[in-house]
Amino acid sequence: MTLAVHALLVAAQLALGSPGVVAPTAAPKPVELVVFSDFQCPFCAQFAEPLRELQTAGVDGVTMTVTFKHFPLPMHQRAQLAHQAAAAAAEQGRFWEMHDLLFANQRHAERGDLLEYATRLGLDVERFQRDIDSDRITQAIEADKSDGRQLRVGGTPTYYVNGREFSGTTSLAELKRIVLAEHVRARALDDVDDASMSRGPVDAPVTLEMFADLRSPVSRPALDALNDLMHRYPSQVRLQFRHFPLAFHADAALAHEAAIIAARSGRFWEFAASLLGNQGAMREPQLVALAGRIGLDAAAFAQALHDHVYAARVDADLQAGRKQGIRGSPAILVNGRRIDGVPSAQTLTEYVEAALAARRQTAELRKQ
Repeated sequence: MTLAVHALLVAAQLALGSPGVVAPTAAPKPVELVVFSDFQCPFCAQFAEPLRELQTAGVDGVTMTVTFKHFPLPMHQRAQLAHQAAAAAAEQGRFWEMHDLLFANQRHAERGDLLEYATRLGLDVERFQRDIDSDRITQAIEADKSDGRQLRVGGTPTYYVNGREFSGTTSLAELKRIVLAEHVRARALDDVDDASMSRGPVDAPVTLEMFADLRSPVSRPALDALNDLMHRYPSQVRLQFRHFPLAFHADAALAHEAAIIAARSGRFWEFAASLLGNQGAMREPQLVALAGRIGLDAAAFAQALHDHVYAARVDADLQAGRKQGIRGSPAILVNGRRIDGVPSAQTLTEYVEAALAARRQTAELRKQ
C-alpha cells in the first residue's frame, strides 16, 4: 500500500468520530485531466496509449474525468483535417474510437482514409462528410486552440491534472501516480478549508494573506502586528493564514501539518500561538503533547501526523506562494500587494487605507 493511499485511509478513520476530531467533509470532486494533443504528433500517439488505459482501468478509489482539447500544430499539415474528423465523429458519439484510429494510423490521414475510418466505426458517412467541413467544427477546434494559447501551451502533449501542468509522454504508472497524488491533495484541501485558518468578517473589503513559517522567530511579531491592525479595523479586514515552512527550519513542515490537524477541530489559532510561543525543538512527540494540552484526541492526532495526512495541504500553500514570487517568510499580501518581512504599523495602515480607497473608487465608478 502506498503512503498516499494509506493517508487517505487514515483520513477516513478520522471521520469515524474520534473525540476532539471533526469529521472530514464529503468526498472531493473528480480529478479533472485535460489534455492538449495533436493527432499527427508522434509523442501524442505515445501518450494516447497510457491515457486510454487510465480511462479504462482507472485508479482505485479515485473518480476522474478526461477532456480532450484539439491543438493541431502548424508544422503538421494533415493535423487540422484529422482533428476535424475526430470532432465530426464526436457529433455521433464516437470521438474516442476515432481518436484511437487516428493515432494508430498517423501516416494515413488523408480525406479518403478518414472516410474509411468513419465507415469502419459505423457512422452516418453523409453526415460525417457534412460535419467535417462545417463552420461549427472548425470553430470548436479554434476555441480549443485559443484555450491552449491562453495557457501558453507550447507543445504537445501538454496536460493538466486539476490545473497542474505536465508535458511530454508519460507511462501509465506515472500517470496513475500523478492522478492519485492530486486526489490526495484535493482531499486535503477539502478537509481543511481556508475558513478554518482565517479571522475577521467573510465580506471584509480587505484581505490579508499571511504566508509564514510557524518555526520562524519573526513570525510572531508579524502576527502581532496583523492582530493589532485587525483591532483597529474590526469590520474591514480579514486575515487568512497560509503555510510557508522554510526548508532550513528543522521540523517546520511537520509543525505546519500539525497545525492543520488542529484546524480540522477548529483549534488552529490556539495551536499556532502555542507553536509561536515555543521556538525550541518541536518534533512529533512534542506536537502530539501540545495537541493533548489543548484538548485534542492525542492518539488520533498522532496517527494523522505520523502518516502525513495533510502534507498535501501544506504543499498547496507553498506552491501558491511561490507562484506569487514569495521566497521568504513572513510575506503578507494586502488585497494582492505584497509586504516582505515583519511590517510596521505605519506600513500596514498605508496598505489597508490604499486598498479601502481603491474599493471606494471602484464603487463610485460603478454608480456612474
